[in-house]
Amino acid sequence: MMLEIANNEYLEYGSHEEAMYGTKLSTIRKIHLDSLMAILDVEPQALKVLRTAEFAPFIVFIAAPTVTPAMNELPRWCKKLPDESLQRLQKESELLQKAYGHYFDLTVVNNEIEETIRQVEEAIAAVSATPQWVPVSWVY
Repeated sequence: MMLEIANNEYLEYGSHEEAMYGTKLSTIRKIHLDSLMAILDVEPQALKVLRTAEFAPFIVFIAAPTVTPAMNELPRWCKKLPDESLQRLQKESELLQKAYGHYFDLTVVNNEIEETIRQVEEAIAAVSATPQWVPVSWVY
């Protein structure tokens, strides 16, 4: 695996409890060759590699809900988190949007899980069924 990493064969990689893992670019290519759609959850740095004519991604950012002082205004899933975790989640979401927002084709605010899933499913259906605008550099 280290040799493959050195040869830039991975979109991203890492280790957890002394075990290495990663997403091989060849796996994504094979999925596309099979006329399937690769759905990836990647670190933001990987967007630079993915946003090319070869992969032509549709990038969805699922943003943290807005934290308000009134806990009854938060989504159900947020109410289980400590206040400082909610604030940290919101801050990280804002930083990601500022740094990588130009890569996002769609941003969905995760206020309710079911609604978030519905919006992502609708976006996938729309992207799959209709022509999309792409950068001119991807065509020529």
